[in-house]
Amino acid sequence: MRERRLLERVSYWERGVDRSSQTQAETLVRSICNYLIRLLNTRQGSAPIDPLFGVPDLANVAGGLSSGATADIEEELRRVISRYEPRLLKPRVTAVAQGTEVLSLSFSVSGMIDVDHQLIPLQLSTRLDGNGRLSFV
Repeated sequence: MRERRLLERVSYWERGVDRSSQTQAETLVRSICNYLIRLLNTRQGSAPIDPLFGVPDLANVAGGLSSGATADIEEELRRVISRYEPRLLKPRVTAVAQGTEVLSLSFSVSGMIDVDHQLIPLQLSTRLDGNGRLSFV
């Protein structure tokens, strides 16, 4: 399996970049993170080629701390990741308890990646701010 998405490979080829000092796993993790940032910060309906690409507007529920709203966000993020990032196998999204920050929600995104036919666990931390933007921390 290729570590980079097709457009990443084309971009590297156009710039004349052949190899990097990163391992295959590091390259794969970086590529997945970069793609998830783009995917999770794209609003559904804004990609002309696929109206389901991205996530619905989560700004209104980001401030809500009810378990129902948090569970809905977890499921929506998991569904989007499952559909559009097949390199992350068995994705799970779990809300993480936060301290004093009331205008954001933190999530753990985890799953498995396949590197040379070996499954390696991957866990990322992300935060949804009050504006509905997701970022990895």
